[in-house]
Amino acid sequence: MKKTFLYQVWLHNKKLFYIMAIFTVLTVGANLAGDQVTPFFVWGMYSAKEEPVRQYSILQTTINDSMVVDPYDRPICDTRFYLTSPLAWYKKIKDNNSVDPTQSFLQAKLSPARFESLGFLQNALFNNRQQQDAFFPWYARYLTQVTTTPVQSIRIDEIKVHYAGPKLVVDSIHLFNRWEKP
Repeated sequence: MKKTFLYQVWLHNKKLFYIMAIFTVLTVGANLAGDQVTPFFVWGMYSAKEEPVRQYSILQTTINDSMVVDPYDRPICDTRFYLTSPLAWYKKIKDNNSVDPTQSFLQAKLSPARFESLGFLQNALFNNRQQQDAFFPWYARYLTQVTTTPVQSIRIDEIKVHYAGPKLVVDSIHLFNRWEKP
């Protein structure tokens, strides 16, 4: 017992020992009660086997019906991020019936009363209709800045692909969205 970490903390600093003990008891109690205290302490998120991905979805951006934007052709990682991530999130919103997936997640995890208590933060937390409508004008401005080509139209195609050994095989291509400058 005298060689344990907690005993050493007790000898060194009793106040720190009590803080650690209370934190441990509260964390274990909250987890047993079913609350997710922090993602680090939610062990269930590590308990399922990761299944291999059978099909990938790639969003391809074409500007002015002629120039395909290759985000990986850009030397700066930030540019790559802003060309792909906001577009992928916009697609998730559209695939979720124009409701921000964060909102759906929180509604599923929280009780209705607890979710309603977030009402004053909803404009800051979730992408509302006005923000969704502002996406393509913003994306067009960003594409103009990155490609130095004035953007009059944007076409987003969703390409479904899979790997057959080392070869990438296209399964389907369909139009996700199209935007024309007003």
